[in-house]
Amino acid sequence: MSLVLPSIVLTLALGASGGVAGAPAADAATTASAAAVDDFGTPSPAIARRFAALIERVREPISSADRQAAIDRIVELGPDALPLVVAELERRHRRTWAPMIYVLGASGDPRVLPILHEQLRYQTGKPYLEVLYAMSLAGDERALLTALRSTDATLTFEPGATAIDYIAGARGREAVPVLLREIPRRARDSRVAALRALGTLADDRAVDFLLAWSRRNDAVDRRYALIALARIGDPRAIPRVIEALVDDNVRVREAAIEALGYLRAERAVGRLATWMKQPGRSILKARAIWALGLIGGEQAATALVSAIPRAEASDRMLLAHALGNTRHRAALPGLAWALDSDPALAAVAVQGLEKLADGDEVRELLLAACESNPMREVALRAGLRLVQFGDPRATPCLVRALREEIAERHTIGPFGEQVLEELPLLGSQSVAESLERLADEQEAPAIAHRLRQAARGARLVQQLGDDAEPWVDLLREGTPAEIDLAVRRLGQLRDPRSARPLIQLFGRIPPERSDRIPEALGLIGSDTATPFLISLLVDDLYQLPALAAARRQAAIALARYARSAHAADALLTSFRLERGATAIPLLAYAHMRGRDGIEKLLELKPLFFRRRGDDQVMLHERVNWAIRMLRLGRPVPIDEIRDRP
Repeated sequence: MSLVLPSIVLTLALGASGGVAGAPAADAATTASAAAVDDFGTPSPAIARRFAALIERVREPISSADRQAAIDRIVELGPDALPLVVAELERRHRRTWAPMIYVLGASGDPRVLPILHEQLRYQTGKPYLEVLYAMSLAGDERALLTALRSTDATLTFEPGATAIDYIAGARGREAVPVLLREIPRRARDSRVAALRALGTLADDRAVDFLLAWSRRNDAVDRRYALIALARIGDPRAIPRVIEALVDDNVRVREAAIEALGYLRAERAVGRLATWMKQPGRSILKARAIWALGLIGGEQAATALVSAIPRAEASDRMLLAHALGNTRHRAALPGLAWALDSDPALAAVAVQGLEKLADGDEVRELLLAACESNPMREVALRAGLRLVQFGDPRATPCLVRALREEIAERHTIGPFGEQVLEELPLLGSQSVAESLERLADEQEAPAIAHRLRQAARGARLVQQLGDDAEPWVDLLREGTPAEIDLAVRRLGQLRDPRSARPLIQLFGRIPPERSDRIPEALGLIGSDTATPFLISLLVDDLYQLPALAAARRQAAIALARYARSAHAADALLTSFRLERGATAIPLLAYAHMRGRDGIEKLLELKPLFFRRRGDDQVMLHERVNWAIRMLRLGRPVPIDEIRDRP
């Protein structure tokens, strides 16, 4: 059956909808589609109905996220929907032409390649590269080469990602030889795009080439070679990057300073400290401060603290951020300075303190921020971290911040809700009494009820104490709020006897609360939980959108304590099943396997580039960050297993 529109109808459609190509080109492409579409067969009525509903969504003026979700569901319809996709493509509708090009490529069906090749003949600019991207997704090995020959090779698809990044990224490691072969043959813009793509791929087979290329006469070549080396994160690049600090081109020097941060080059701390101490405002000075924060450790933290007395106003925020990024106790004097400077710097300092391990000095600074910072969110964050450390001294300032929030907003905000979840776990009578007094002040019944509920939780923690058995009993007999508290408390107690009752609870509570169970199981760390957590990741029974948060917590839970090959394989399977919607399974795998996991990370991360969107670029960069950390001999911290940095 042919679904090709007659050319006269197609021409009218173009005029009505603002098509993307002229009628003669559309007629030729339609003829090519007619020859290919007959191979696809006839879609079932059910597929046709689902496609019709989804394509209407794509045509509507909706958000980019909702549009991408509808497009993804069209891809999931599979090969049976391809005749309908081709028919919609031939309409040349301004809102559906590019999505249908993408769907053809994302199908991975080589039968679509003749259609895409014909479409390519009549496009320029971004539509031309959209077609090449689809061809790459469908398996065309020459799509990358064709894109590199384009005069629009540096055109961006998303902020921070060019079309070449996507086309090469979708091909993965097999794109590396093509890029290495073509860079010397291409004009400057194509070279820049290809060098950037080598950094995106993060394959260390490119290191020797990039080291040599970083010595080219053209400063643009040197700069982008250094940027690619930084993103790959191979320590072999460090000597060359240090050498580039004295390059005669300022943009190359800037790239070198930034690269030393990416490469966590501790041996360069002294040189970066020299750049940081230059008077006046300078991009090189700002980059040096940032790089020292990434390098971290005692030496970098000490260098940043020593710069504070001479810091100009323009440098202070950069210094505060960098001090927190070092994650080292040597930064504490600098964070104390930031807390005392002004509320904005104090907010950054609290974020830095959140990254440090528990200790008396850390607690004192957090308490000071909770008690004295005029920015309510800063006070709440500082107090919340104290509560997580088990310090009840945060109670008065947290209750005061809650009172102010309720008075101003007439509701309890996200941080306030988090505080009300964490405070009861202290099991303090003063917590219960303070929350009850605050509840008595409220006129809104819902707010008063929420505060009294938290107060009852605090009394319950005090009453039941540290024995897991009564908390396990509460899983069977408690109210929904008591059950949630019991799950969190059992995770806090870490008694392996509670693993089985927690597993049995799953399915008895609503999906939106079910992520608390794998979180608690990860803290308990019992092998009893491993088969359940693996099932949660990979079994069809749990592959429901409502359980996405629970699956992600299951990945983090396994990373906390499991080291078996079976658990590691489950994380990789989970990532495939999620189709690149989250980086958490791969980050959990990186934490679990360490340097031995790099090859699998390189193999699987191209899945991110089989979808479009800002989020996909960010998720991919999270995995590239993990690869760099492992290459540089640093672990992927458990608290960094999340989709956003």
